Amino acid sequence: MEQNHFGRLRALAHLGAGRSAAFRYVALAVSWLVLWRLSALMQYDPHASLWFPPAGLSLAALLVMGWRALPVLVPCAIAVTFWIDRIYGTHFPTRELLASGVLFATVHCLSYGLGALVMRRTIRRNASPSTPTVVTTFLLVSALASLCATVLGIRALEATGMIAPSTPSLWLPWWIGDLAGALVLTPLFVGLLSWRYPQIEPWLGGLSFLPQSRGSGSYAGKLALEILAVVAVLAADAYFHSPETAFAMFFLILPQMWVVYTESPFRGALSIALVSTAIAVLVALFGITRDALVYQFAICVIAASAYFGFAVPALVAQNRHLSELASTDGLTGAATKTHFFECSERELADSRSQGLPVSLLVMDIDRFKAINDGYGHAAGDQILLNLVRTLRHQLRQSDLIGRFGGDEFMVLLPGLALDRAEATAERLRRALTELRMPGPDLGLSVSFGVAAIGDGESIMEAFRRADERLLAAKRSPRAADETVT
Repeated sequence: MEQNHFGRLRALAHLGAGRSAAFRYVALAVSWLVLWRLSALMQYDPHASLWFPPAGLSLAALLVMGWRALPVLVPCAIAVTFWIDRIYGTHFPTRELLASGVLFATVHCLSYGLGALVMRRTIRRNASPSTPTVVTTFLLVSALASLCATVLGIRALEATGMIAPSTPSLWLPWWIGDLAGALVLTPLFVGLLSWRYPQIEPWLGGLSFLPQSRGSGSYAGKLALEILAVVAVLAADAYFHSPETAFAMFFLILPQMWVVYTESPFRGALSIALVSTAIAVLVALFGITRDALVYQFAICVIAASAYFGFAVPALVAQNRHLSELASTDGLTGAATKTHFFECSERELADSRSQGLPVSLLVMDIDRFKAINDGYGHAAGDQILLNLVRTLRHQLRQSDLIGRFGGDEFMVLLPGLALDRAEATAERLRRALTELRMPGPDLGLSVSFGVAAIGDGESIMEAFRRADERLLAAKRSPRAADETVT
């Protein structure tokens, strides 16, 4: 009975996984075909689109899924060959279309597959790749993979008679269109896929592509400003019929960098994709394809500049993390010894300028080594965590808790003279007694040393006095209950 039950559960699990994989494949195929049709609508010459979004989706899919993406990408590439024949009304024989489709699918998947392989291996060589490393690798791979796809794609179409041989003007718009699609959409697609495939998050160079809900209004305003700038440049180009006007699109780097610096990486990548889509669509609508190559380069330059701009928020986040590691004890969350003394010196100077007293508590847990030896370091760590939680609950927000090392802690008490500091130490001792120790039903025993910081005395001098009194308390017969001042 139990074996049948587990067998059914296993079969249901396999069925659910199979349906999930099938859904992902169908979604990839539909997305690829829709993006291809959009690019076909924005063609300004046969086989030359302002940008080619399927290149970005292919590179992202091959980066994340590897060879498992080929059963989707190959049939899609073959299918669009027949679709092209219907759009242009060339009516090639089915056998020639099939041969052309197979060749196009081969060169397309081979070019971006090799690019994805090179990028994966390059990034994996570094245990924690930085954002500039990831961006530089991505830009080089995108440029070379799209150039390879262009050269081989043209040769494939020439070999099957779909285009006339020796068409020198075709390779540049084809290449820049593919490059624009890869640069603009690959990071967005990889970021979206990182929600479903957490294993690729280390490839993102410390960037988090998780969506954010806060600040949506300001983000929408920035996007609206960018779109208005795009419309203004393209409308001016259409009205004045001046080729020089198109170069004003490069100034869009400024608002785009503003978005990158002030928003999350996901929103930055999304804004690049939306702005690039707006450029491609409006160029076709305004009928200014004569300057298409300028706008293609503008899309590529804006995207590449923005991706390097991602290094700034990533560096800020890394510096913040390093600062937290340097200032906060990793186990308890108390201030580290160095950070405690730095903050204490500033607090002492502020209190003295206001004529307020300052006191210092030093404490450690009695017989803590015996706890670690008898019950393990995990039990000891839990006691330290509980101790700091109790201190935070009992102390004021202005009081500073620091960990000197091991089981020894320090508390700075701004505004408290010696008598009130002693009362605070006694209150803390009683509260900590309520914490249970492993083994026998005993409360936690803590010894204290208290010192009021005198005029002209440094924090370190006061600490030495408090530490001497702590040692005296631990040597006394009532070490578990005594506070020495």
